[in-house]
Amino acid sequence: MKKKVLIIVSKKPKNENSFNWYGLSRWLQRLLGDVEVQITAFDQLVYVSGGGCSAIYHPIDGYDIANFDLVLIRTVGDELERGIAVAHYLDQKGTPFTDSYLLTQGKGKLACSFARQKYLPVPKTVYASQLFIATAIKNSKLRPPFVLKADNGKKGQDNFLIQSFEEMEDVLQRLQNTTMIAQEYIPNRGDYRFLVLGGKVRLILLRKGKEGSYLNNTSQGGSAEVINAKNFPRDIIDKAEQAAKIEQLEVAGVDIIQDITTGEYYILEVNRAPQIATGACNDEKMIAYSEMVAEYLSSDKSL
Repeated sequence: MKKKVLIIVSKKPKNENSFNWYGLSRWLQRLLGDVEVQITAFDQLVYVSGGGCSAIYHPIDGYDIANFDLVLIRTVGDELERGIAVAHYLDQKGTPFTDSYLLTQGKGKLACSFARQKYLPVPKTVYASQLFIATAIKNSKLRPPFVLKADNGKKGQDNFLIQSFEEMEDVLQRLQNTTMIAQEYIPNRGDYRFLVLGGKVRLILLRKGKEGSYLNNTSQGGSAEVINAKNFPRDIIDKAEQAAKIEQLEVAGVDIIQDITTGEYYILEVNRAPQIATGACNDEKMIAYSEMVAEYLSSDKSL
């Protein structure tokens, strides 16, 4: 049976005839006989995570990268976030690949979504280069309203609730130098910031957007109030603590949202630098943080 190998590089060269990786096919043919080698680049792929239907596929050739016998990730370069996403996806699908050092934590929304989905429910997320993103969104069956936001955006910046595909095209045109992702919109009455400190949920804030805004960020004018943790199911608190543990964070702001139509909870973000000494409910956050520090000092527990 023919073996199939996929090589993923940071950028495919303009002159593919001089690209040495094509020589791998010739050498493998000599060693194993019937072997097919294909080569692609990270920016030629579409990435879909969450929603119970993850995929990383080539939008033109139509293959999913998990359907190869072996995937060789080469020359990651500036594409580390996409390399991490690819590694986690292949690991979850059981597809052999090199190199396993990429099974680490990313910084952007894309890599983190693929890493989290193995353990935690995340909203359906679509990511692709500007060349493919519009078509990829439509093919993913995401339908307005959905969220379109910058992959490395912070505090609600470059974050839009898209009401039509025409509006999507307009946003993509205006931000064509910004890497964007699309995410299903979860109908809600606000989201919850779980402040996980020293492995424990010590404070929960309910955040609601200001009038006329779908963004629940307090940095965008939203409000926040402290919620009694006893009002939350234990399994949701466990998921918040697990999310921080997965990303190896002693101090984390885990954002969780509940779909008011289904009752399901989803992990939106795991913030690595949650506001403590600033922002809403400042005193309560400082008390919670002080409790963590006091525990470390009294138990000689190492960070």
